Amino acid sequence: MLRLAALFVAVFASGIEATKPGNSGQCTAILIGAKASAHGTPMTTHSNDCPYCDFRLVKVPPKTHVAGSMRDVYLMTTQYPRHVGTRSPVYDSALVDRRFFNWTATQSIAQIPQVNATFGYIEGVYPILNDHQVALGESTCGAKFVSKPIGHGGNATFDIMELARVALERTTSARDAIDLMGHLGETYGYYGMAWDQGAAAFDNSGEALTVTDPLEAWMFHILPDDTGNSAVWVAQRVPETHITAIANRFTIRRINLTDTDNFKGSTNLFDVAKRNGFWNELSPFDFTDAYAAPPAPALSHSLRVGRIMSLANTSIDINAFQDISGKRNPFSVAVTTPVAISDVMRYQRDHYEGTKFDLTKGRAGGPHGNPDRYGKCESQVDGKVSSGGHFERAISRYDATYTYVTALHPTNPLLTHLWFGPYAPHATIYQPIFVHTERVPPVLSTGSLRNFRLSDAFWAHAIIGNYAARWYAFAHPVVAAVQANMESRFLVDLPSVNAHADDLQRTQGNTAAIQYLTDTSERCANDTHAAAVALFHSLVTRFHDGTVLGNLTELELSATPMSMSRWWLKMVGYYDDHVKPEATVTTEAAHGHNFSDNQVFVIAMCFILVGYYQGRNERLFARRGYSPVQ
Repeated sequence: MLRLAALFVAVFASGIEATKPGNSGQCTAILIGAKASAHGTPMTTHSNDCPYCDFRLVKVPPKTHVAGSMRDVYLMTTQYPRHVGTRSPVYDSALVDRRFFNWTATQSIAQIPQVNATFGYIEGVYPILNDHQVALGESTCGAKFVSKPIGHGGNATFDIMELARVALERTTSARDAIDLMGHLGETYGYYGMAWDQGAAAFDNSGEALTVTDPLEAWMFHILPDDTGNSAVWVAQRVPETHITAIANRFTIRRINLTDTDNFKGSTNLFDVAKRNGFWNELSPFDFTDAYAAPPAPALSHSLRVGRIMSLANTSIDINAFQDISGKRNPFSVAVTTPVAISDVMRYQRDHYEGTKFDLTKGRAGGPHGNPDRYGKCESQVDGKVSSGGHFERAISRYDATYTYVTALHPTNPLLTHLWFGPYAPHATIYQPIFVHTERVPPVLSTGSLRNFRLSDAFWAHAIIGNYAARWYAFAHPVVAAVQANMESRFLVDLPSVNAHADDLQRTQGNTAAIQYLTDTSERCANDTHAAAVALFHSLVTRFHDGTVLGNLTELELSATPMSMSRWWLKMVGYYDDHVKPEATVTTEAAHGHNFSDNQVFVIAMCFILVGYYQGRNERLFARRGYSPVQ
């Protein structure tokens, strides 16, 4: 997903070089049309796959501004603290944890004219959802141009995060959000995530956003133009009955800008392609062919998209998605049946289970089916320069900062919420967080990667994921049961929560309803956190030291060894007769004569050789007139 400036990590006595974080884009986002959704409104998701990102979820409140004032634009940053300033009370300088570094106020790189009033929204590393039900998901993509920001060797003002923030501050529909982001990118210039990483910057210089409102779902792509001063962008509407996904490679191809119901694009869209030889006008214009970076050799882009489509449409075969370019993949597909929130959660937790790409199977998963495929240091592996090789990349990734599903309301924006999951999808418990709240629950809005605290929701779920991975085949069913129990409880309670909030809004006004939704969000977050901590305790109790403990409430425990498959034992040499037993101890050895047969043979040969050379030398001395010194 993300690429940042170098993060220096000293590795004591390891011989492994520190590397820049985020060597390749990782995020996955799903986009669902209104009639493809069981809830009657579009849905989007985002899995922010990033091992170094600030995991706090924050509410940015609505604000009014002095006429004629300017809005600061900030340099892209993802690590803690991603912002120090007045954007949200959570970002206040007084709340920054300075035990590790003396962070100061975030400085702007540019300014644009401010509007009189801005809307409230919830944000993580990226902006997510505003008070008027504009919702976003994100996936970084490779592109053919790279630019740099103002003050850092370039002229571009906006990255994707700041574009998205301005969109959520100022717009009430998906179309308006796209138009505004496109206009700002063209006017002020756009730069990508990896602008400071040389040739590697191309891998992450493009961006895709999923953009929804209660009526429409759109896919938006953007990249720098060839001057470094502007941007090229395009957007395509997803049909109401369809689902699509984005997995770090552009997916929009054939476009028709005269069809304004379904397509939008920048004014320079065709000119930049023509003057750089990306399109010759003799063939139909293909946006991805023209502007996407060359595809990676792995199938990770196509497989993720294909897997999501095949889960939502049972006639789709994931095996058809083995073209690394994605050129033969459809932009979107109709769903077999309308997709529910719980379905989308399941999609996000997927490791290709039940397919030939199943990451819980095979040697790489170890004896207990661990689906995590950890990254390797790009500089060295076992002291040698690393090159080639790959594991397929799952939808659910072990190093996710968070994941979510948005839930828009068809008639009342006050009831809009997202299902938020700290850490990785397969290890998280999704919980409802309403956008119309005074604040995000503290258990979700505090903490950092620099300090483990069990009181932080991220860390509570991270230890679940890390511990359960070791005994995945045994432990994950326990995790899944707790997830299902908590999430189904929240889903069952939601209609009554909505009804009560609606009643409060009607009888006592927005303030009372917002306070109720704030309290409800906090209760759900705290209940989820308590369940996560209890789950971790249960996992450690039941699964440890290669043993499964049972009968915990009976007189005597049961202790069963964790079985290992015969194929795995055979692979690691368990059945090999490659270790021969030592010779039987003889009676002489028992009395202190500890020479083995081999040792006796060697000693005898030594005496023979010494005698041979001694006799030879004496004969030589005599033959040449020498005599030994007396």
